[in-house]
This record gives sequence, structure tokens and C-alpha cells, in this order.
Amino acid sequence: MKPYIIILLLLISVFSSAQIELTREKSRELALKYSRQIAISSREKDKAVFSRKSYRANFFPKLSANGMYMYRTGDLSYTLPGGYLPTYVPSLTEQKLVPNLLLDPAGNPVIGPDGNPVFKSYAFMPDVNMDISMNGVGIAGLTLEQPVYMGGKIRTASDMAKTGEALADENIRFNRAKVLSETDAAYWQYVRVKEKLEVAVKYRSLLEQLVKQLSDAYSTGMISRNDLLKAEVKKNEAGLMVQKAENGLELARMNLCRVTGLPYQTDIVVNDTLPVVPSAEVLTAQENIDNRPEYKMLEKNIELKEKEIKLVRSDYLPQVGVGASYSYIEGPQLNDVRTSDDAFSAMATVKIPIFGWGEGRNKVNSAKADYEISKLKMEDARELMELELAKARFNLKDAQSRVKMTQLSLKQAEENMRVSKNMYELGEETLTDYLEAQVQWQKAKSELIEAKAELKLSETEYLKAIGKLE
Repeated sequence: MKPYIIILLLLISVFSSAQIELTREKSRELALKYSRQIAISSREKDKAVFSRKSYRANFFPKLSANGMYMYRTGDLSYTLPGGYLPTYVPSLTEQKLVPNLLLDPAGNPVIGPDGNPVFKSYAFMPDVNMDISMNGVGIAGLTLEQPVYMGGKIRTASDMAKTGEALADENIRFNRAKVLSETDAAYWQYVRVKEKLEVAVKYRSLLEQLVKQLSDAYSTGMISRNDLLKAEVKKNEAGLMVQKAENGLELARMNLCRVTGLPYQTDIVVNDTLPVVPSAEVLTAQENIDNRPEYKMLEKNIELKEKEIKLVRSDYLPQVGVGASYSYIEGPQLNDVRTSDDAFSAMATVKIPIFGWGEGRNKVNSAKADYEISKLKMEDARELMELELAKARFNLKDAQSRVKMTQLSLKQAEENMRVSKNMYELGEETLTDYLEAQVQWQKAKSELIEAKAELKLSETEYLKAIGKLE
């Protein structure tokens, strides 16, 4: 094989099986960065922040610009009919114009055949023709709007957005706790299987040494073949035990890679061992389910439902707003004369709902019902959380007791195996009894590892139950 091909294969093998040393804290850090659920909840928090800022903008005036351009073929033609118009003259007694009526000798107005007074003189106005052209008309303007009172809707919506932001924070805490719980389970599972593999290897080593001793004794005729076969059977069982532990460790490694976001080919090195006593964090923890993110989320949800009542009610309260606008028009032509104009206007609007066939009252009552439902759900959830906390506390105590008992059992099994070995070597005990003592030692060692792993998992669940996993 050519040298450069060998170098390439070596490089591929190195990069395909990168090695990393993990601690529980490092595993947690990687898992939190990798978790898609936390990424989603973080984006939800960003969304809540943007919503709060958008609702806050409703407190301030809104300025908008508008414009229009119109092109219309053909002109609009109108004719104002002319005719005779009555005349008026200055009053002799008052500073105003009075009708220039025709009077009879008695000084009374003369009434014509149509029943109307007859004037002394009339002015003639000819017909007026108007041609209006809309060919190229542009309109532009600015509008300023400011709500004054909207029944409390703007303030309530802003408060709801703030509560939604706080709810998003608790949702992040909730998802972080889930990720940390899963990470701890995967990490301690790897440590547990690693220690069980070490026990299995040590057990197999003991049997290999025993088989070698028995093989030498059999070759000199000191023992029967049956004793040698018994030991070899146990050695084979120990070999199968090691193989299962190696497979379990590989699966545990892959699961830890999955949780932390590492490639499945990553070679993990863990130097931690399972402790036999609870951590100081657990021993000094104060039990209070009010710290749990799930409980906080329920509280925030009740706040939202309470504010929703105000929001629904605001639709049926008086609403007041003010506004101002400026507009400019350019382009209309009247009888071939191009015109332009601008104008400023101000306005105030008031809306007072009077009667709506009970729509508002029913919607408010519906919102109140949702509020009561949320309170009942929180009470039910609180009872379940208290039950979950009690279960986590009992499991933690049971795990502590189990560790102490398995420690004692292991000590007894070690002493029993030592005594059994001495007695077997002195010929005072059978090989079967000695093999059984080794089995009991291996079993006691494995049970202690299981108990210590259960203690760490119980710690995680307990801290999660009181809202202090982080």
C-alpha cells in the first residue's frame, strides 16, 4: 500500500473517533446548547418581548402619510341654469340689504299670480357651463391619531404582553429543567455501566486466575476434572457478563452523545465515580413547590385570564380619540384652469355602546368562567405537585437507605469471599462454596453501584420537584 494512502486512512480514523472528556457540568452545558426545545422556547421569549414593545407603542400618537394619483379620460360637464334674480337695496333703518319689493299705494308688497312678492327690478344671470377635468390629479396628506380613552384596552393589552413575557421566561426554565433531568440520567447511566463493566472485568479476572490454578492442580492430579469444569463454566459466564456490560456501555455512550449533541462516533472519557452520600445541594434545599416553573406558569396563566376579563369589558366601554390631518390636492381643472388647494383639519371621536342584546355581558361572563377554570386547574395541579414532591422525597430517602444496606452487604460479601478462599485453599471448603462466594461478591458490588446510581437520579428528581434543579 502506498504511504500517502496509509496516512489518509490514519487521519480518517483519528477524526472519525474524536475523544472528549466529560463531567456532569460539561454534559449539562452541551445539552443546553444543543436542545432544540430550549431554542424554541428562547424564540418564544423573543416573540413575547416584541409583542410587549408593539403593544406599548399604542400609548403614543401614530403618524401616517397617504397619497393618491388619478388619471381619468374625458371631462365632466355641468350646466348651472341661469334666469332672473330678485334685487336687494340698502335698508334705511338698519345696516343690511332688504328685498327691493314693489309696493302698492298703501305701502304693502304687491303679490304676483304665483303667490310670491313682485320685485321692482330683476337681474338676469345667463347659464353657466362648467367643464371639470381630472386628468392627472394628485392628493397627498399627513394624518396624526391619538387614542385618549379606549375603555382600558391599551393598558390591559400592554399588561397582558408583560405577563406573556414572564410566562415565556418560566417556559424556558421548565424546558431547561427537562433537559438537565434527561442529561443527568444519561450521564449517570454511563457512569453506572462503566463501573459495572469494571466489576465484571475484575470478576472475570478472579475466575481466570482460579481456572489457571485449578488447571495446574488438575495436571498434577490434585483435583478432579469436574472441579476444573465448574470453574471454567463460571469463567465463561463472567466473559458473557463482560460482553453485555461492554455493549451496555456503548449504548450508554451513544445515548449521552445524543443528549449532548455530540457525534455518535465520539469517544467519551468520564472520570467521575458514583458517590455514596447525597450532595450538599440536596441536604440544604428548602422544599417549596412555588419555585417550580410549572407552578409559576399556572400563576401567570391565571393573571392572563384575569386581564382578559378587563380586555373583553373594554370593548363595551366608551372610547375617545383625537386626530389631525393636513392634505394637499393638485391637478383638477375647471374650464381649462388648473387648480390646487391645501387644508388642515382636526377631529375628535366618541363611541358609547348603548345596547347590544347582552353580547358584552355574556362575553365578560365567558371570560370570568375561563378565569375560574384556570384557578381550579392550578389547585388540582398544586395537589399533584405536592404528591410528586412527597414521592421524590421518599425515593431519595429510600435510595440513601439502599446505599447504606448495599455497602454493608458488600463488606460482608468481601469478608465471606476472603474466608471462603482461605478455607478452600486449606481444603476445608468445596470449590462450589468458593465459587458461590465470588458470585455473591459480584452481585453485592453490582447492587451497590445500582444503589449509588439510583441515589443520583433521585437527587435530580427531588431538585426538579422543588424547582431548584438549576
